[in-house]
Amino acid sequence: MASRKFFNTAGPCQPEDHYMVNFQPKFENILQLIDTKKYFILHAPRQTGKTTMMIQLAEQINQEDQYVALYLNVESAQAYFDDVRAVNNSIISEFRIKSMVFLPKQYQPSAECYRPEAEFSDFLTRWCLELPKPLVLFMDEVDSLIGHGLISVLRQLRSGYSMRPKGFPHSICLIGLRDLRDYRLYDGDGKKYVVGGSAFNIKDKSLTLSNFSLEQVKELYAQHTVATGQSFTEEALQLIYTQTGGQPWLVNALGRELCFEAQKVPWNQMVTPEDVYNACEILILRRDVHLDQLADKLSEPRVSKIVEKILVGEQDELFESTEEDRSAWNEDERYVLDLGLVKRGRTGLEIANPIYREVVPRELTWGLQEYLGQDRMWYVKPDGKLDVALMLERYIEFYKEHSEMITKRKTYTEAAHHLLFMAWLQRIVNGGGRITREYAIGLKRLDLLIEFSGERFAFELKLSGKKALVEGKLQLTEYLTRLNMNFGTLIIFSRKPPEDMETVGKREMLEQDGKQIELIWL
Repeated sequence: MASRKFFNTAGPCQPEDHYMVNFQPKFENILQLIDTKKYFILHAPRQTGKTTMMIQLAEQINQEDQYVALYLNVESAQAYFDDVRAVNNSIISEFRIKSMVFLPKQYQPSAECYRPEAEFSDFLTRWCLELPKPLVLFMDEVDSLIGHGLISVLRQLRSGYSMRPKGFPHSICLIGLRDLRDYRLYDGDGKKYVVGGSAFNIKDKSLTLSNFSLEQVKELYAQHTVATGQSFTEEALQLIYTQTGGQPWLVNALGRELCFEAQKVPWNQMVTPEDVYNACEILILRRDVHLDQLADKLSEPRVSKIVEKILVGEQDELFESTEEDRSAWNEDERYVLDLGLVKRGRTGLEIANPIYREVVPRELTWGLQEYLGQDRMWYVKPDGKLDVALMLERYIEFYKEHSEMITKRKTYTEAAHHLLFMAWLQRIVNGGGRITREYAIGLKRLDLLIEFSGERFAFELKLSGKKALVEGKLQLTEYLTRLNMNFGTLIIFSRKPPEDMETVGKREMLEQDGKQIELIWL
């Protein structure tokens, strides 16, 4: 019996084994670049399908009669850092292995192509002179190389460019996480930084790979329906797309969780939105490799600088900073965009999708949650409802006793108030309800919605300032209107350590545009 296909979350997809979206429409633009002998870049965040797509394209090209195409991954050369000779040897070895595996004997490089101590560009020239057809190369993970090794690779490709297609590859695609123009490569000999684009200024175009559209998500899941008979409600498919933002790994990971893992929905049952929410929670808690790598990035200074501003919703001081600071911000911004962690939203930068939006604060508060020592059942009423008033009362008491958890935090200090409060909520809501968060640069606040036993509770968190109260009332009113709710809690956190603890936790009731608001000062 033939094995069933499944949703793949590890390595490149194989058409015979995995459910896959159709890449054919994306091939047309790339083939046009190849036909016109272009050298170009394909960059996109990790696990978005770059490798799968380019391996497929190389196979398709080899089935035709115009070119010889080869895909290879040069990441192994990263280990040699500035040892240019070792980098060259590693890349040549990769050419040898990949050509043996993927090309017919008549297209494989002869022994004459391998010269001791030669650069890989010499190898390429000798190989191209042997081939009866022009060579097309797809070189993956070039941007993972470091220092002199990377500079050498780019400059060799540039130096051979004028010999194409007879004495050098007809077309080359460099595949990676980032556009090479965004790399600043340190040239130790020249004692200066070389911008990536100048070392590879023969690049014709930079392409990127977008996330799946809603229609592609439906196409992918329809393959499972055809194979097994299991169906998905329209609302479930829409929710899968919304929660993942179409990020390919997340889309496949949810499919795997829903349909194949231990807590899968039986194939004779339809998948509903509640099933999708449950699968999202499993992914977030289990933190497979993709999410774990994402969480690990949060400790990098260039990432934390951006994410912290997103959490608090503010970026005002950037407009008053020096040109050098703004330039550094722009570089860091491009970096987190290239990671796929954030995207450009309506008001500014925001976390890329709701699943990542949950991973970020949970990762940053994981240790705090354990330290807080709160039991959810302390705040659950006999009827199973959440006692929010008691939860807030106890939080204020806790904060007065442990305010040093805010003032002594070494990272994400500006967002420390937000993170401590979210840790408190998460510890209590875990396993009994759900928290939805909205935060982005430009919002000037963080919105939270707790759903627990059929009830909903809205919170808005802001940092103190001249307009904090006025803005907060209007912003919370807008949030409540969108949620079709009449009551919410506005918490304004002091930017400085409190001088008088008696004023901390002051609570009052306000009304704004027909909405009831409880205001808490912390």
